[in-house]
Amino acid sequence: MSDKQNDDHKDFDSLADEEDPGLIAEFWDFLIHNKKWWLTPIVVVLLLMGVLVLLSGSAAAPFIYTLW
Repeated sequence: MSDKQNDDHKDFDSLADEEDPGLIAEFWDFLIHNKKWWLTPIVVVLLLMGVLVLLSGSAAAPFIYTLW
């Protein structure tokens, strides 16, 4: 095995041993590197709708329904 292949193998092993960055960090990295900024409002609206769905089944439901 050449030195270059050995170095690549060590780099791969060290990358495999690193801790996962997490969903939000990976999504942020995806947005920055792929320049998909148009996805941000879609994700924000989906998150807000999810929060409303969760709150509609809780004790906060009467307060949500009086706002509409």
